[in-house]
Amino acid sequence: MKEKKLYSLPLSIYEIDLLHYKSSGSDKEYFTDALILKAVGENLEKIFVAADKEVLLRLPKDKLEQMYLEMFDNEILPEILH
Repeated sequence: MKEKKLYSLPLSIYEIDLLHYKSSGSDKEYFTDALILKAVGENLEKIFVAADKEVLLRLPKDKLEQMYLEMFDNEILPEILH
């Protein structure tokens, strides 16, 4: 998997609920589902799709957590988009 800088738009209340519902209590699954749902590149192109889930789940938990945190550290706020 090619390394890209990860960005995200803010999580909505619906998306937070969806992530808690979908992830079966595992941190790895939660991070993976969040990356699939929210990770975008600097031009807002989606980085991951549902078909990437198995590949992502093979990564170590600490790598997934690092990617998750990077994504939200680089949050793109809606007012910046206008």
